[in-house]
Amino acid sequence: MLQRLSALWRTRAAVNQGPNDYADLVFDPAKSDFSESLLPFKQHEAWLSTPAELKSQALSYAWAIYNLKTVYIECDIVTPACEDLIKAPPGFTRNRDLIQDVISEALLDEALHTRMSIGACNYIYRERGLAPLAFEDFNLVRWRDDALAGCGAEWERRLTRFGIACASETLITDYLKTMAEDQSIQAICHQVTRTHAVDEWSHSSVFSFVAADLVHGLSQAERGYLREIILKTVQLFANNELGAWRAAFQLIGLPHQDDILRDTGDSNEIGVYTDSVEALIERIGLTDRAVRATTSLPSASLEVVS
Repeated sequence: MLQRLSALWRTRAAVNQGPNDYADLVFDPAKSDFSESLLPFKQHEAWLSTPAELKSQALSYAWAIYNLKTVYIECDIVTPACEDLIKAPPGFTRNRDLIQDVISEALLDEALHTRMSIGACNYIYRERGLAPLAFEDFNLVRWRDDALAGCGAEWERRLTRFGIACASETLITDYLKTMAEDQSIQAICHQVTRTHAVDEWSHSSVFSFVAADLVHGLSQAERGYLREIILKTVQLFANNELGAWRAAFQLIGLPHQDDILRDTGDSNEIGVYTDSVEALIERIGLTDRAVRATTSLPSASLEVVS
């Protein structure tokens, strides 16, 4: 399957089809820049009574938050995990060169996604005449950094980087689906999200097949650790990022913003994300039963090829 995915990459990777400045897409000031159904506070009374102009600005900043978080996920979460596998794949795999090949293709896609997200975000700022949102403290990235800081061994750090990236590549397909299918939003926002979604659906397959290959060489303790990391990622990925929303609301001057933030809470649609990750865990052989049935191997199984 990895060989097939690699062979299809040249025609499959949407962002690999050449630069696209979306010059043929007409900006429509009457259209929203983000799907309102994805807002964590969409049913809040204060939001429902917000004037249309402020709602439009908030949806533009929702597009900015989505793209900024995408950039941080691509740069700080997915890229380091890809670099681990490209630079030093595990010594036990029989598919060393194939893993390096498909992961390096995914890494190139991620760099192009970053460029695409930045360009589309700045496009909306220009068209709307909005000040750029300056925000860096995304919860998923902060949690990853804290988790890595708490690791006591290199095998834990490698599995932490890979587990969070693997779960993120699976979870993002759920998040992208709504805007990728929503043709009522701004044309560039719909098209950019659709392009991203096409690639991420493939990346989810790439990471899950790589994970299934790697799991075969892990000890029971390592499998249990990887499973725990993947499940924990769900909670952080579904975080509402209220810090980013607070910064956006302050730029807009949104009425009753403290009430909205207080009543919204941190978690959003955990059930949807849990279903996807449970399917991933089943697919790569990390269910409770599979982990318990594993014959314990030494943690040296994660030694890399030098």
